[in-house]
Amino acid sequence: MSFLVKIKNADVYVGGNKVLNSLNWSMGENDNWEIIGNNGTGKTTFMRLIFGELIPVYGGEVRWFGNKERSPLSEVRKKIGYVSAEYQSNYDRPALGWEVVASGYFSSIGLHEEVTVRQKEAAFKSMNYLGIEYLGNTLYKQMSYGEARRVLLARALVRRTRLMILDEPCAGLDVPTRETFLESLEKLVRKRTQLIYVTHRIEEIMPCFTHILYLKNGKVFKQGRKEVMMNSQLLSKALDCSVKVEENYNRFYASICQ
Repeated sequence: MSFLVKIKNADVYVGGNKVLNSLNWSMGENDNWEIIGNNGTGKTTFMRLIFGELIPVYGGEVRWFGNKERSPLSEVRKKIGYVSAEYQSNYDRPALGWEVVASGYFSSIGLHEEVTVRQKEAAFKSMNYLGIEYLGNTLYKQMSYGEARRVLLARALVRRTRLMILDEPCAGLDVPTRETFLESLEKLVRKRTQLIYVTHRIEEIMPCFTHILYLKNGKVFKQGRKEVMMNSQLLSKALDCSVKVEENYNRFYASICQ
């Protein structure tokens, strides 16, 4: 397998509006990508394209997991986990934590099909791996925002997905909860799950990420290895403001210059 995802000349429209313009991007077998851009730049549309929810027009193409030919989207989605703040806020049905995690075997959050004993055991194993097994018998809608987010991460992990998409996963989390969540991502990488992480917060770039793509006005502004991309000049141009980038203990921090 030479690539996990490869996008070529992708134009994507949503509601009749062009959101992504001539997008070209490829993710290698050992890459972990951070996608950075201001709100409204097309980051979520980009992730939906990778997940197979949207398709490019006018000859653009998306290929997954080393396949040169187009793969059935139902098969593609089985290999990709997806966690987002929006996904979480849209779910309010009564379900226990383990049931939400076990529903990762199916198409929607919450159990709509009967689970096997093996699937239930796998759900608790996934929660245990992230240190949240204590939430197994807690109602999902009674969890804190951060607890629910980590349950969704366990849900995405339960099928041992090859690729995990995280779309602004720390939105709405306080700093301690955010740090706990980010530490969970380091565990996923050790389990050989590769990540695509969408954010506009520089402090969420963890050591496990190898590459950065700056998205601006629906186009790739710049992309490359993290150590090359993380500099004040590039970030300032990408975000249209003056930004100072500093590195401390292998983490990056950005401050807006006045």
